[in-house]
Amino acid sequence: MLRDPQRVVRHRLNAVSVQACDSGDQSVNAVKRRRSALIVSHCGLYLPSGMVRALQYEPLFKVTPDWQAAFTTRQSEFLSRFLGDSRLAVRIVRRPFRHLLAEYSKGWDRRREDEIVERAKKCDLVSIVKSPGIRLYDRMCKLDGPGVVMDINDAVWLPFFNWTDLPETLQMVHGVICENEYIAEYARRYNNNVHVVPDSPQLEVFDRSRPDIRRDEDKVVLGWIGSAQNIAPLEQIKEPLEALFSQFPKLHLRVVGANESRLPKFKHVRYSCRPTYDQSTMVREVLRFDIGLLPLLHNEDGRARGTLKAKVYMSGGAVVVAEDFGENPGLIRDGVNGMLASSLNDWHDKLQSLISDRSERLRIAGQGLATIRENFTVAHIFNRLIASYDHILALRTRVGRCLSNKG
Repeated sequence: MLRDPQRVVRHRLNAVSVQACDSGDQSVNAVKRRRSALIVSHCGLYLPSGMVRALQYEPLFKVTPDWQAAFTTRQSEFLSRFLGDSRLAVRIVRRPFRHLLAEYSKGWDRRREDEIVERAKKCDLVSIVKSPGIRLYDRMCKLDGPGVVMDINDAVWLPFFNWTDLPETLQMVHGVICENEYIAEYARRYNNNVHVVPDSPQLEVFDRSRPDIRRDEDKVVLGWIGSAQNIAPLEQIKEPLEALFSQFPKLHLRVVGANESRLPKFKHVRYSCRPTYDQSTMVREVLRFDIGLLPLLHNEDGRARGTLKAKVYMSGGAVVVAEDFGENPGLIRDGVNGMLASSLNDWHDKLQSLISDRSERLRIAGQGLATIRENFTVAHIFNRLIASYDHILALRTRVGRCLSNKG
């Protein structure tokens, strides 16, 4: 029988109260006060970080006895989706009205910022997830109340992200939470209170769908999942893919997150595309992959890329074959829980061995899934997140000011 999470919380808090009263220690509060967090994503589920770095923790906040959390967005998810799809906006709204809609969106954002600041006054901590713009951070810090946290992933300091005031913002906040150590190294140039909290692939969601999905035994599906903005590395392994598809008639490439126009100009590769997806669709797609592809560009963006995509493949029971670069070697043990490739010949030979040997695929895939179960469930990562929150607030109390930086 499922228990009401709110009832579980009340039960735990009542237990604290009983213990305090029975001990006779009048200095102990009868009921332990739960710290409160306000978690602000940039535009909700429009960007993956809204789920991965924020909303997936909501059920756990409901049952932990030490913290409670509310979730909000800095921008309107609906307007972000609408204005972000220029084809839809052009088709539906004439040019003068598109300008008015953009102005309305700016006004909405300003009103939401005021609302966030008011809510923050009642919180112990505010975490802003991958959202640029120094004005909100500055207003938060000037409250001299909640601890203010910046949560970032990717190499957001690169020009592509257009986050020009990032160094100043990093200096301003009380703490920084990063997805991996490479990003943390950058953040430590400007802030002393930096914590690494990796992404969780939400294994529990995969487990709920796993019994209902069966792979096609007449095919070997090579899968890639992402977005049109980060599909470029697939071009790097075009040559080995062409050779393998010429050799193995049963191969199929499934691309999730980009349409055909974004793909390399394949000659022999047989493929299909799903341009858009939500979480449920993504899970069901990956559960049908036999092998997950993770090529990377050898540049700063590639070095800062986290391992979430690899973890997603592992959670789906697919063998991840990844570039031996960036964060990948820290997660993947070559030939044990995945494969690492450092050259085009590597990509060809390692994919060829997996395509040819089903038992080897299943063995490595099983080890990959075990890696996720042991280290990257949402409960594991939530505990690290809460420990980071506690540390940031403890340091803020000791320092007693809004700046916690190197300079």
